[in-house]
Amino acid sequence: MAMARTPSQTTLILDKHKEEKQNEEESVNEEEESHEVVESFKCLTLLHKRDFIKRGEKLYGQWKQEQKLRASRMELHLSEEWALDKLIEEQLSRFDAHYSETMTQCTPKDVSQLLMPKHRLPLEMATLAWFGNWRPSAILILLYSLSRSLSGCLKLDARAYRVLVQMIRQTRIEEAVLDEEMAEVQATCILHLPFSPTKNSNNSRGKMACIHSEFKKIHRVITQAQKLRYKTLELVVKKLLSKAQASEFLVAFAGIQDMVHEYAACQKRQKGPVIVTIKPFGMSQVAQ
Repeated sequence: MAMARTPSQTTLILDKHKEEKQNEEESVNEEEESHEVVESFKCLTLLHKRDFIKRGEKLYGQWKQEQKLRASRMELHLSEEWALDKLIEEQLSRFDAHYSETMTQCTPKDVSQLLMPKHRLPLEMATLAWFGNWRPSAILILLYSLSRSLSGCLKLDARAYRVLVQMIRQTRIEEAVLDEEMAEVQATCILHLPFSPTKNSNNSRGKMACIHSEFKKIHRVITQAQKLRYKTLELVVKKLLSKAQASEFLVAFAGIQDMVHEYAACQKRQKGPVIVTIKPFGMSQVAQ
């Protein structure tokens, strides 16, 4: 038989239930406030990221428009040899500034932007990118293709052709050296850098120092790649081609870059499933 509760026991039980209910309400309120803070932080982060991407796209758009304008001016003055020197130097100086503008940046965020620029579309990166920009040997191969085209505007004599082939070989060797340096840095990052969290502040500072050291190595490789790009373009324009040919090539180079960017933008705008054609065991199939 259950014993009857005294008034004091009943009061204690009611107070306990009341306290538990208040704690539950406070917990719910704290959770709602936490969600609001997180959502606000996400919104601010997203807005900041969009602003950063828009600024990058705007700067790239301005540079591309300037490049197209200079190429158009050069094309108009192809018959006026006296005007070509200034236009060629102007175009080269702009390429030099474009390739060199990020060489002084060395924070981890800056390094990631150099490798994967926000203004370049995914297909554009997959097509031409080597450490964030054109592969130098691709510039030479473009000249090789144009020199063998039917238009004949960039025909090379036997000596120039031999020099071009030798430049392609030498440039590919230099690219391979930089690829090897980057591979060593990547291997170090994967195999040796400690990414697990730690409560020891001294140990944490040591880990961050190691990470920054590797990012500096990556930045050095990117800087060497940028210098190789400009050196390759400069050798083609100043040492291999005549003034008229150099102008024709710079106009074609600007046009190819613009064409690749526009094609990548067109592909991005298209909707629907990705279609890839495959041929297993000699049979043609289409996979969606």
